[in-house]
Amino acid sequence: MTTPITSSTNSSATNSATDATTGSQPMDREAFLKLLVAQISHQDPLSPMQGTEFVTQLSQFAIVEQSIAQSSKLDTLSTQIGGVANNEATSLVGKRVTMRGHDLAFDGVTATTSAVTLDASAQKVSADVLDANGKVVRTIDIGSRPQGACTITWDGKDNAGNTLSKGTYSMKVRATAADGKTVNTTQTVAGTVTKVSFEKGYPELTLDNGSTGPISDLSAVEGQPAKP
Repeated sequence: MTTPITSSTNSSATNSATDATTGSQPMDREAFLKLLVAQISHQDPLSPMQGTEFVTQLSQFAIVEQSIAQSSKLDTLSTQIGGVANNEATSLVGKRVTMRGHDLAFDGVTATTSAVTLDASAQKVSADVLDANGKVVRTIDIGSRPQGACTITWDGKDNAGNTLSKGTYSMKVRATAADGKTVNTTQTVAGTVTKVSFEKGYPELTLDNGSTGPISDLSAVEGQPAKP
């Protein structure tokens, strides 16, 4: 006499199939079908799955199918949008732009400047100029400044008065109010875009002064001069 498959066996098989197909990743179509077949194959013949349960399973399968199709379409759309964005980014080559950033390009002779915007009036403003290794080579005392934009000029010399070599440096500005609280600052660099690269997975701009930054740091683009 054949021993009927008990409900506990059915439950165990279902749980096993579920564990095998539902891990840290969402269930896909193939995993769903494996689970459905396992449930049917191991169902208790004395208590088979009811028609309503099959309908429920099939509706779940339809939802999985729709999710897969939607995901595929969204991936395609994302790729197309990314392509359009990259194409727009390349149109910036040759244009003069302003970007948020701390870079300073020094040619070894001419003084260079950095634009800074203060969120509030500051009693004391100072700027540290750092070399490519992050070492402070010059500290500039700016004094007090009102709220708004100001320009900080660096003559290319270190704290000892020696002219430094040509290269890319950075400037970090510190500002404090009369009550000693820190005043937020925003630094920008301006230049002409000479290159747009996509090596990091997003458009990165390179300016003619050596500054680089993601396109998300772009704050202004100057229009082309009107033709006479």
